[in-house]
Amino acid sequence: MNFPGNVFSWAILTFVLIGCASPENVESEPAPTLAATAIPPIVESTDKLPTKTISIPTVPTTNSPSPTSTSTPTPTLTPTPVLTPTPESCKEDGQMAFGEFFSPIAGRNHAYRIYLPPCYADDGKVYPALYVLHGSASTESYWDDLGLDETAEELIHSGDVAPFVIVMPEGGWISQNSSGGPNSFEGLVLNDLIPFIEREYCVWPLRDGRALGGVSRGGYWSLEIAFRNPSSFQSVGAHSAALLDTFAGPDLNPQYTGIKNDLGDLRVYMDTGESDWYINQFQQLHNDMEVAGKPHTWILNEGSHEDAYWATHQVEYLEWYAEPWEKDRETYPDCLLR
Repeated sequence: MNFPGNVFSWAILTFVLIGCASPENVESEPAPTLAATAIPPIVESTDKLPTKTISIPTVPTTNSPSPTSTSTPTPTLTPTPVLTPTPESCKEDGQMAFGEFFSPIAGRNHAYRIYLPPCYADDGKVYPALYVLHGSASTESYWDDLGLDETAEELIHSGDVAPFVIVMPEGGWISQNSSGGPNSFEGLVLNDLIPFIEREYCVWPLRDGRALGGVSRGGYWSLEIAFRNPSSFQSVGAHSAALLDTFAGPDLNPQYTGIKNDLGDLRVYMDTGESDWYINQFQQLHNDMEVAGKPHTWILNEGSHEDAYWATHQVEYLEWYAEPWEKDRETYPDCLLR
């Protein structure tokens, strides 16, 4: 499948030529010939959660169907956690699992990481799920390396938020070289990733149980997907969104869809650093939504377009995403793994 060249990467090249240090570069996958500078390396915490790898079979890609905007079959995998009564106070640690899902839209397997909260599945109930998207220079490991799972663990153990699952998918080439619509990264998230996760894990398969967020290029995608599909998510967050994709027409570009589309009661959170390289377009979206009477949360912090900024605000992000989710587990539907 051919995708149009991405002006996002040309914008980054322009920044390099004029002396601005760009925080992102394009992943080195086949096809694009784009160049930019790399973001500073992420220093992993030395106090990581115990990691448990869950082996998930990889599906061969030899019989890949043509991309489609409708839901596509994914491998029938059946993780079978033992459902036992919930202990009065769950003191166990959460787990990080690793796997792959096949995307007919991308034509290959995509990796993902998934954080399973303390005592996952012990009470036989479903869990809300937060899907977080990385920037253009990163992979599915980004939010894990940043420490999002450890931050969530602390908030869950302290009782500040309800237990929830965090899904961290690989964006890959398609997330950098498509602009939106059913045969783009949007279609991969909606038709491939989410149905797979909801079939294979104890997550709440309804709008009220889903939140979507992203950083930088992932922030573009979170808004692009949620503004076009507001009935699919309860909340959407964009953190330092890089709204630079001029290949995205008015039906795709969040700067237009955020104004003209009926977003219903979609919760929207947008934040950035006052020294962020990409602040102008993002702040313009905020201004236009404010004039149009589109409810949203806008936060301008100190900082720039860098890992340190996003790491600093993880608690704020997670508390906001989890705010609508009841802490009383008895209020959730039963988990019926198929």
